[in-house]
Amino acid sequence: MIGYLRDYANAITAVAYLFAVIGLFLAFNGKIELGVAAMLWTWFLDHWDGHVARKTSHLRRPGVAEFGKSFDGFADFIHGVVFPAAIIILVGQGTALSLVASLVLVLAGAIRLSYFENVGLTPDARFTGIPVSYDTPLLALLLLARPLLSDDVFPTIIAAAFITLALLHVTTAIRVPAIRGTGVPIATAFAVAGSAALIWSALP
Repeated sequence: MIGYLRDYANAITAVAYLFAVIGLFLAFNGKIELGVAAMLWTWFLDHWDGHVARKTSHLRRPGVAEFGKSFDGFADFIHGVVFPAAIIILVGQGTALSLVASLVLVLAGAIRLSYFENVGLTPDARFTGIPVSYDTPLLALLLLARPLLSDDVFPTIIAAAFITLALLHVTTAIRVPAIRGTGVPIATAFAVAGSAALIWSALP
């Protein structure tokens, strides 16, 4: 099984998992901004693994692509669903609204990823509904805006934002282009800049 990680794309996904664990560790230890900064690296690596997989498809051994698809899907669930749900609960300090928002997000995310696993992109390379990969960047933007908002209001805003996003995950009325080509380095630049800003904001 470990041999599948010799594939370039799968190796990138494995590194993304490491950043995901670091992000969870930091968040659960009260360093939410630093946790999201780490998870942004999981997010952009998630785009690079697909880019590399497409570029090296002619080199991949039989079964490697199938393994990579599932391997990548679990990473999507962690950084796009489980992690934001955990942050909502941490920020909301266990309120009923934070629980509802997390439940809705996890259910919508699981439905969306299962749908994508079986249906895939539209013929013009678009997603049906908003991908769960938009959740971590939204989380980063909300946390960067946190100093502008009162502590009493912020938990409600973050819960409401993700309830709305959860509904957009499962809608069939929206088509979103996949992040490919030049979109990958743009996403990388956003992740690096966003993580740097979050680290700066967390400094004493």
